[in-house]
Amino acid sequence: MKRNNIKQNIQRFNLPLKRILLVFGVIGVLISCEAEDDMPPPSAYVEPEPVDPGEGCNDEVIIPNLAEGVVDFECGAPETTFFGEAAGSLTIEPADNPDKEGINTSDKVMQVTQTEGVEGWAGFFFDLENKIDFSEKQTIKIKVYSPAEGQNINLKLEDSSDSSISKEVTLTSTVANEWEELSFAFSPSDTDKFDRMVLFFDFNGSKDATTEHYFDDIVLAEGGATEEPGNDSEPTGAAPDPNVDEDKVISLFSDVYTNVTVDTWRTDWSDATLEDITIDGNNVKKYSDLSFVGIETVSDQVDVSDMTHLHVDIWTANATEFRIKLVDFGADGAFEGGDDVEHEIVIADPEQQDWVALDIPLSDFTGLTTRANIAQIIFVGSPSGQNTTYVDNVYFYDSAGISNEPQSAAPAPTADEGNVLSLFSDAYTNLTVDTWRTEWSVATLEEISINGNAVKKYSELNFVGIETVGNQIDASEMEFFHTDVWTADATEIRIKLVDFGANEAYDGGDDVEHEITISNPERNTWISVKIPLSEFTGLTTRANIAQLIYSGQPAGSATIFIDNVYFSKEAASATEPESAAPTPTPSEANVISLFSDAYTDVTVDTWRTEWSEATLEEISINGNAVKKYSELNFVGIETVANQIDASDMEFFHTDVWTGDATEIRIKLVDFGANGAYDGGDDVEHEITISDPDKNTWISVKLPLSDFTGLTTRANISQLIYSGRPAGSATIFIDNVYFSK
Repeated sequence: MKRNNIKQNIQRFNLPLKRILLVFGVIGVLISCEAEDDMPPPSAYVEPEPVDPGEGCNDEVIIPNLAEGVVDFECGAPETTFFGEAAGSLTIEPADNPDKEGINTSDKVMQVTQTEGVEGWAGFFFDLENKIDFSEKQTIKIKVYSPAEGQNINLKLEDSSDSSISKEVTLTSTVANEWEELSFAFSPSDTDKFDRMVLFFDFNGSKDATTEHYFDDIVLAEGGATEEPGNDSEPTGAAPDPNVDEDKVISLFSDVYTNVTVDTWRTDWSDATLEDITIDGNNVKKYSDLSFVGIETVSDQVDVSDMTHLHVDIWTANATEFRIKLVDFGADGAFEGGDDVEHEIVIADPEQQDWVALDIPLSDFTGLTTRANIAQIIFVGSPSGQNTTYVDNVYFYDSAGISNEPQSAAPAPTADEGNVLSLFSDAYTNLTVDTWRTEWSVATLEEISINGNAVKKYSELNFVGIETVGNQIDASEMEFFHTDVWTADATEIRIKLVDFGANEAYDGGDDVEHEITISNPERNTWISVKIPLSEFTGLTTRANIAQLIYSGQPAGSATIFIDNVYFSKEAASATEPESAAPTPTPSEANVISLFSDAYTDVTVDTWRTEWSEATLEEISINGNAVKKYSELNFVGIETVANQIDASDMEFFHTDVWTGDATEIRIKLVDFGANGAYDGGDDVEHEITISDPDKNTWISVKLPLSDFTGLTTRANISQLIYSGRPAGSATIFIDNVYFSK
């Protein structure tokens, strides 16, 4: 990096006042000597007032402070440091305004000149007087003059003492050779973090010719107050296992393969936070606050000349764009701008909150003209510095090594057999099927076994007919059609159901049929297709299902594997628990129990007050006492006579089971020091549990600090449960206690 001595440049347009006055004085003496007789009388002479150069314009180097207003560069400029010059050069200096029209009529602006050969990420920075306060204003506006539209203008803010504390925003120029004002939005949470400003013009551009950019009038303005997207979401399961043969793979990171040596998964120049985590026992890289991250194999450069694809699995909850750059250092193995080549691929709008398998042909990296010395992989995320991305299974592979059939069986079905009509599944007793390939089919059928599980394999598939004409299926009471499908090459799968009607013959009379299309099915993994029969809108009757037809695209060349073909309906909702709630685990010494077989309970006045709107039943489930509240609107439980001092407790716990409640609310009421409910020092607070899990015991453990209105907890006298739909919900409760 190179520091720019801005003083020399400023002197071009700041001629010192004393020199100006000295010149005027010499000229005045010469004139007076030559034309003394022409001097007016002393009484008529008025000495001219000295020209005011402007308050504050005596400083040649400025240290910008955004809190003081617009930084306009009329009277000086900051001292800057350059980086990324490589084989070119980058300069910044005060200059005359190239276009004193429109939004910028200033005399002086800052000029940025980049010559051919600078890096795509070349830029400069200068320090600010103070860290920026974004508490009231969150937008930094900069007037910019670019030679072309569509260029990336990147503003990055850093902590001058720790550059890893940073945040950047990239915008795009929209006009050429004209001033425009760009608004870079930050957030209140960025307050007091950054005192260094970094600017990149034509960020990641080609930089193959000399360019001039100008900027002016940096100001902190209103707007941009929304916080950045949250990074709290994370995958609930691991990425799918790869299915490429290991001898056709060069793996950098995967639990499935033996990995080559990687120098680092986060270079020093990266702008991201890296955590090595595990998900379901599987190693994963987590990049948060991701702007860009460099991964290097410089010591052991990777030769992927014989590979055809790059594979990466990513998961994100908030990235709107993900970019992957590959860099080859060339035959000399060094990054020196000589024979280095690189190319970047952009994945716009990646699917969020699901693992996305990226299989990118290396031929798409058109700038990567050689692939024998891969030394860097760079991941870039947007919004810059405000997204979190999880990465797994990073490898190069030869597509010839992709397995063309499943390596594991389809997931075992979970529907109860009493609610299933099965045509083909090892999990159920199957109905009689006349044939799994009719004579008029255009496909090849193989009966195969995968891990001991029977599977139908259809290759060279155009369409295949499956018939139950001899034993037509009455699916009138069923709700869904289910099939598991696996394919490595089908771009479309279609499923048709045909009902022969009451006359049980295919004669064009009362026959009905409907076809569902699955476009671009996920490949190389089992997909469970569960289609509501109501979506087969043309299938107006379902009492005589006689044909099932699968079709595939590309027609005549696709291969699909199918398993678990059945009709089903949802099980009727259980009306009460079949097993007791889980036994509590806290030590009795740390518990104040109102109701639990596991503890000694305190005295409760009533488990249903007179003013309650609910029916109470004392029941037993597997020998365990349970309270059942039906027709529940609300129910009051009181300990007025023996008020509970929960001051030293931290949590309120209750186990709840419901088959129909859409909402459960829990209120605690403290009668205050006078021990009476009189509207004086009483306090209360209610917690709402929206859409509770149905037909299972849910253990509700609420921090008492969440009951924010419950400012005292020394005289707990009432516990109130409410339910929705009001007056019709039924809940079962057990293990009601306070704990610490």
